[in-house]
Amino acid sequence: ILNNLFLADKMKKPNLFIVGAPKCGTTFLYHYLKQHPEIFFPDFKEPHFFGSDLIRKNGAYDLNVNNYQNLFNSDKKIIGEASSFYIFSKTAAKEIYNFNPNSKIIIMLRDLVDLVYSMHSQFVFSGDEIIEDFKEALDLEDDRLNGIKIPNQTTVVNKLFYTKNILDLPKNINYFINYFKRENIHFILLDDIKNNPEKVYSKALTFLNVDSTINISNFKIINKNKSYKSKFIRNFIKKYSIGLGKLRSRFIKQPLGIVKSIESLNKKEQDREIMSIDLKKSLINQFSEVDIAIKKIIN
Repeated sequence: ILNNLFLADKMKKPNLFIVGAPKCGTTFLYHYLKQHPEIFFPDFKEPHFFGSDLIRKNGAYDLNVNNYQNLFNSDKKIIGEASSFYIFSKTAAKEIYNFNPNSKIIIMLRDLVDLVYSMHSQFVFSGDEIIEDFKEALDLEDDRLNGIKIPNQTTVVNKLFYTKNILDLPKNINYFINYFKRENIHFILLDDIKNNPEKVYSKALTFLNVDSTINISNFKIINKNKSYKSKFIRNFIKKYSIGLGKLRSRFIKQPLGIVKSIESLNKKEQDREIMSIDLKKSLINQFSEVDIAIKKIIN
């Protein structure tokens, strides 16, 4: 990545990065910031261009610098992207800084046990994870860290490093602080979105130095927990959607939305099963030092 970034020096660059974490309201913020007249986001929410240590598979997120730069054809004041796995990368902060050191960074967080459980549920829905029992998926982590028992259809192997991703959060957050400085980083908690989305939205606009009087009349929850109706359709989408998208792009640049429509038809919103008390206690203990460290960081 870094060897080619000089090609984009004179082109319009994103200057806002919502770097994660997944399932912490990133889709909510992307959706509503995108409506602001001074802010541009591409329709491709998560290009995951940076983070060279993220292990990509199956041709996923293989944009070159020109492909990436072409996503941001806008003259608006704020040009953003929202790749939620940058926060789980050790290299993304440095790479983004080298690309555009004048960027603003938004980091979104939630209760850590809820976060890891919600990520597993999301990856089961998307097909990145084929082990539907949460405890069983956690028990496979050591194997997966060693490159074993990775589902063939996974797009980013790091998605399956559930507890490691959580344990690395304070260090990775500090990478962003070290490069971009605290005044250029804005933290948002999912609970605050649930309790007062208007206030969260207004604070984000103030942080971005754009008109904060813009009024959204009715905030809605975006990207609720969901499951699939048909495993066959889920696996078909996961297996073929990237290849079909690349084939389509040879003839038509703009996505047709067919795969998204099929995925939507195959989706059902439902609450997750309640985690066992013993597993929840175990994770709370495992993440306790991380929780304290994050609270110190965000004050």
